[in-house]
Amino acid sequence: MKSTQSLVHQLAAHASETPDAAAIHGKVDGVWKTLTWAEYFAQVREVAKGLIALGHQPGDCVAVVGANRMEWVLCQFGIMAAKGIPAPGYPTNTVEQFAHILRNSRSKIAIADTKALVSQYRAAIALDPSQVQVEHLVAMLDGEDDGAMSLTALRDKGRAEPDTELDGRLASLGHDDTCLLIYTSGTTGVAKGVMLDHGNLLGMQEMLFNHVPIFRGPERKPYIVVSYLPLCHIAEQIMTNLMSMGAGGEVYFCPDISQVKDHLLEARPTVFVAVPRVWEKFQAALEAKLSAATGIKGALARWARDTELEAMTRELAEKAPVSGLGRALAHKLVLGKVRSALGLDRLVMAGTAAAPISVGTLKFFASLGIAIHEYYGMSETTGILTGCRFGEARFGTVGTPLEGCEVKVADDGEILARGRTMTRGYLRMPAETEELIDAEGWVHTGDLGAFDADGYLKITGRKKDLLITAGGKNVAPAEMEGYINQIRGIAQAVVVGDRMPFLAALLVLDPENLDGLAADAGTQKDSLENMAKDPKVEKHLFAAIEEHCNSKVARYQTIKRIRVLPVAFSVDGGELTPTMKIKRNVIAQKYAAEIESLFASKDELLSAQ
Repeated sequence: MKSTQSLVHQLAAHASETPDAAAIHGKVDGVWKTLTWAEYFAQVREVAKGLIALGHQPGDCVAVVGANRMEWVLCQFGIMAAKGIPAPGYPTNTVEQFAHILRNSRSKIAIADTKALVSQYRAAIALDPSQVQVEHLVAMLDGEDDGAMSLTALRDKGRAEPDTELDGRLASLGHDDTCLLIYTSGTTGVAKGVMLDHGNLLGMQEMLFNHVPIFRGPERKPYIVVSYLPLCHIAEQIMTNLMSMGAGGEVYFCPDISQVKDHLLEARPTVFVAVPRVWEKFQAALEAKLSAATGIKGALARWARDTELEAMTRELAEKAPVSGLGRALAHKLVLGKVRSALGLDRLVMAGTAAAPISVGTLKFFASLGIAIHEYYGMSETTGILTGCRFGEARFGTVGTPLEGCEVKVADDGEILARGRTMTRGYLRMPAETEELIDAEGWVHTGDLGAFDADGYLKITGRKKDLLITAGGKNVAPAEMEGYINQIRGIAQAVVVGDRMPFLAALLVLDPENLDGLAADAGTQKDSLENMAKDPKVEKHLFAAIEEHCNSKVARYQTIKRIRVLPVAFSVDGGELTPTMKIKRNVIAQKYAAEIESLFASKDELLSAQ
């Protein structure tokens, strides 16, 4: 890329070399507004100088929270340009979680997009006034200030500020300067602030373009992405900022994940990355439509998908394009129309990360001509350690290590990593940092895995999630949960049975696929709560678990009892993180009675009889 000093310098280079090219897009009152690279950088400078006018010092953290919008990245790069450190949080955070971030980061300035989130910051300050040091509140959106300074007013301040101080700070930015905090989602305890520096971000950018070179070079494809996953998560930072900045691409901001389908249709991105749950929701909706096609239309759709899946499987195995008249007809008659209906007709690269995805889902989208590439990593590794190279996806694995990352599996099965993209540690948490990084510089991921003969990594579970049966067998629940989650009608499965004589599972129904579940179970569709109590549903699900899970694992890994919960797991309910990972400790506490009942009964173990 044009600059190897920082992402801010890359932004400046785009503003200089392609000033009138579109950079970022956001809707204002339902109408798309576009900022060119020149406008983008000019506004970032105004934000940076406004922060300096408020007393912001190099190395200071600035708290940021809000939905995905242009103002979010204007603030982020303004903070970075002023040699500061964005300390973002999830909009769904509780007041206590906001207070923790404000305390840990020692932010003197806090930025939020709406009145509701400005109020959350105020409540967090009031919760711990002796430890929270916030002196200035800023609201991104005009009319949402609620007594805070508006971003417009902050930029006005910046315009009145001389350039000298900002230019000096920009010139002094170095690879070792911390420039971003990513707070872990806290599946196992209090959120930790992962410190990332400019060298980490630039290193990850370079490694990814080496892994996915199609967006660089003379024959490169345009990089167009919809930004909809939380910007406080490293995955969206990679897609919205690292990759787009490196490719000179375009970003369309979607502030509400429920509107992502509409934004895809309008933006028609060339890149789409989603957590497994999003891909699974798309799959459920598409399967319902495809199964409704009967007669000649239904037969044609099945033929097209079978033809494409066979060709795609060969293509990925041989790592070379596979053409043919049948495949071309399948795309023209069926698959091209399906992809256009999704807004993915220009799609070049599809990806997934953050949680395991089923092989069934991967094959479903492959049958539509969409090869989903799996990536694996964590905030502490600047997002990605391994990934399937472009055009080389291998179903059921998370690819090979990125060039520049050392990855190995320890004797106990834990995945270890080191390299230029590893964090230096957690902000103001030395004990946790020491636990994360050993004396030889290896980052302990906490994940379990194994390499296949070709060097592809397969994730088998979480070290802390291991269950030990009463017989002394170690069991990684993720394997069984992966099989169970492929069953139509199940949204999440949580395998339990630590120190118990057998394993059981809590099941959560998929509220968007109750029609299919009812048909499979031979019962009437009802509310989620009522279907969870339906004996026919329970009997069907256990039979499906016998077929799709128990038949594929060792005897000590089989599920002997199930409990269908009459609720849906959610972020608000506390069972899921904002990236849809299950919080096992919360679930264990919240559903302790249900879990206990699974093991308390002396009756014959539940079976599909």
